[in-house]
Amino acid sequence: MEKEFIKYKKFGAYHWKQYLDKNTKYSRHADRVKGWIRDKNVLDVGAGDGFITSLLNCDGIDNEIIAVKLAQEKGVRVTLGDAYNIPFPNESFDAVFCGDVLEHLERPKEALQEMRRVLKHYLYLVTPTKGTQNDPFHITEWEPEELKELVESQGFKLVKEMEVVYKDKRIYAEFLKV
Repeated sequence: MEKEFIKYKKFGAYHWKQYLDKNTKYSRHADRVKGWIRDKNVLDVGAGDGFITSLLNCDGIDNEIIAVKLAQEKGVRVTLGDAYNIPFPNESFDAVFCGDVLEHLERPKEALQEMRRVLKHYLYLVTPTKGTQNDPFHITEWEPEELKELVESQGFKLVKEMEVVYKDKRIYAEFLKV
């Protein structure tokens, strides 16, 4: 069962604060994502407080009302929604970014199908490497090959080799809708 995500209630817009401390795990991650995703019409699924959404200058959705309010207070286009029922028409976006979200989902295949529905081309995924986070909010974590199999089973093809950043315990993967 998906657990209530209480970090925004407890810490506020914490991603904005974490980014200010340069050379932290989060600031390296945010900078990597900003340099990686070049598409212009992107949806950030699980946008949280909107920090990366703002870096990408894109739209975002999140299912935590507190996170959505925090993002909107910063002037970021984040709306209330969830990965199982994205409130946009088919093929509304050139790409979808889903960073540090999939591991929190009880039904990741359903979420991937819904992301596939709203995008035209690329899915950018970031998830922690299996067994490295010890996060009580994580339901499932994957090895790179397991992640590839999961995503490709939902109508995607890996574009290039996944990047595993061991220092930051994250997997970065770019898939194309097929």
